[in-house]
Amino acid sequence: MRQTLKNALQLTTLAAVTLTSLPSVAQEPRWFDIEVIFFKRNVSVESSQEYWPQPQTLGVNTSEPLLAPLFGCNDELEPCIAPRFDKLPVSIDGRGWPVTGSTKRQMLSKQQLELNDEFNKLKQHAAFTPLLHLGWREIVAPRNRAKHYQIQAGEDFSTRFNENGRLLGSLNFSDDAIIEESQGFDLAAENISLFDAPDTAVGAFDIEPEAAAAIWELEGGIRVYLQHYLYIETELLLKRPEDVELLINEPEQELLDINASEEPLTTETELSTVVVEAALSDEEEQQQVVLLSADANNVEAGSLVTEYQTEEQLQSFKFDQKRRVRSSEIHYFDHPLMGMLIQIRRSPEEQTNLTNSAESLPVADNVEESPGENEQAQLTEDNSPEPSASATPAS
Repeated sequence: MRQTLKNALQLTTLAAVTLTSLPSVAQEPRWFDIEVIFFKRNVSVESSQEYWPQPQTLGVNTSEPLLAPLFGCNDELEPCIAPRFDKLPVSIDGRGWPVTGSTKRQMLSKQQLELNDEFNKLKQHAAFTPLLHLGWREIVAPRNRAKHYQIQAGEDFSTRFNENGRLLGSLNFSDDAIIEESQGFDLAAENISLFDAPDTAVGAFDIEPEAAAAIWELEGGIRVYLQHYLYIETELLLKRPEDVELLINEPEQELLDINASEEPLTTETELSTVVVEAALSDEEEQQQVVLLSADANNVEAGSLVTEYQTEEQLQSFKFDQKRRVRSSEIHYFDHPLMGMLIQIRRSPEEQTNLTNSAESLPVADNVEESPGENEQAQLTEDNSPEPSASATPAS
């Protein structure tokens, strides 16, 4: 009887220790390797048959640039002079990069990347151009603590375009822009005398103008968080130079009034155009304004020709998607002009922690496991009922 009671007490103690240990297993940090490939489609904007109002803007605040060590910058307080890149490297080797952030993020080396086959297929396909292939290892945080990491990739357009997407040195034909520019010239003329006298101060030196901020071909943010399941949020801007028609000559009301006061044409087909010569000074070149009388049913007699000019502008196209995913599966995010492949897999640290935690639990003989106990200990992100998305982009 005493032996039976002793065995019962031992079993009860072991069961209590086991149950109290389970929450600590569930609360262990969850380490994941996150690997991403961003690529663009080699197609025209017109072929997408979609309309993007310009300019597109980002609605997310990004922090902790993933490529910060590439520019020689870190979280130290010392000033950092970042090197300039005309084009960022596509495949990122994070070997030797520092551990950063509260999630202990560590960039993966090339040897740790596992989507190399997918990357090579995209690289060899005529319809796609890879922009960035990188990966990192971190503790995936819940949504309220997860951050949007800054993504930068591709070419730097700041040497050709300004922040508004206009060519550097191009003229703005809008009335508001002309007024602003003329006011700026007047202000500069008033203050020019301030700079007439030579600088005789001791130690005076020339200061080089600050370089314009980089305008990357692809930029935005990506966030991975854990909220019962794994979630991926991405908000990116893909920038492309596109030819745009600009209105440079609108019909003037005075000329319209002059044309309206003239006698109507004798017939609709006798004259195809009427030329009104503008009186100019002898020093200026004589201009001609062409008035069309084409079809009287569709065009009023004397309407002016509208002139356009084609200009190359840097336009932006937004990629904004959110999805719940399963770990270890390759997921494809589609867009008419670009795409993203991403895989989130348990890192070796996660596997080691789970194994060590399971081995450290005391196990008693002849103790039946309660139904569903393994399900409680299993990570919920692998129980997602959603099927995996195809990882092959359509060409």
